[in-house]
Amino acid sequence: MIGAVTAGYSAKLFGHQWAFVINSFSFLFSAWAISKLRAPKGTFRAERAALTEAQVARPWHEYVEGLRYMRRTPLILGIGVISIGWASGGGAAQVLFSLFGERVFNRGPAGIGEIWGCAGIGLVMGGMVGHWFGKRASFPAYKRAIAIAYLIHGGAYVLFSQAQPYWLALVYIALSRAAVAVSSVLNMSQLLRHVPDEYRGRVFATLESLTWSVMLVSLSAAGIASMHYSPRLIGLWSGILSSTTALAWGLLNWTGRLPEPAPEGVDPNEVEVHGEPRA
Repeated sequence: MIGAVTAGYSAKLFGHQWAFVINSFSFLFSAWAISKLRAPKGTFRAERAALTEAQVARPWHEYVEGLRYMRRTPLILGIGVISIGWASGGGAAQVLFSLFGERVFNRGPAGIGEIWGCAGIGLVMGGMVGHWFGKRASFPAYKRAIAIAYLIHGGAYVLFSQAQPYWLALVYIALSRAAVAVSSVLNMSQLLRHVPDEYRGRVFATLESLTWSVMLVSLSAAGIASMHYSPRLIGLWSGILSSTTALAWGLLNWTGRLPEPAPEGVDPNEVEVHGEPRA
């Protein structure tokens, strides 16, 4: 959030070169922060009674085993489906934010930074709401909240793409990203609660791979489409595609295809975080 706004105004006031210099310091800070991470032995790693060469050197076999686990666990498969649905429109946002800042609202680099900054505000606020709601919601309430969150996300993005006042567009993009954050926090909590230790790495890797693969296709399609169609039209369809996620999830839930798995993972409320306090 802060970085996007800082980048936009530094590029506007000092030029793009200084924006890259300032950005380089963020990577140095990230490296310093990572160097301070400490984790107890065995954290997020399944314990094995014996490790033979046959057990260790079978990455493809273990990955396929993870896919089979996802296929036979409806909730995990459902989260994968909605990840693809969101990414089908979410990838286009990476292009559209720049187009809206530069061409639609004629705000230059500062406009791009402000749009990304408001998206960041939405993510922070939505994350807080998701954390608060997730600790209190039952499993049926969680499933209903996911459908509502994706519906709000797609609808708000459609409104963002068509908004005429600049300030109203910023409000809509913050609302859209807040809904994304709510769904992300709730889904992550369910994965932690229900995915066994030995499958967790493979499940997260597969979901991330699916999401980013579809996002790349969406991003490329939006970039090509921007040469022939207006950003507002592309944004309209991007929001509609993301909204279909709510319909797919709602249909799975309505037909009883998302039963709650047995809790086999880690309850996020029981995870102890060790390390330096953060602001």
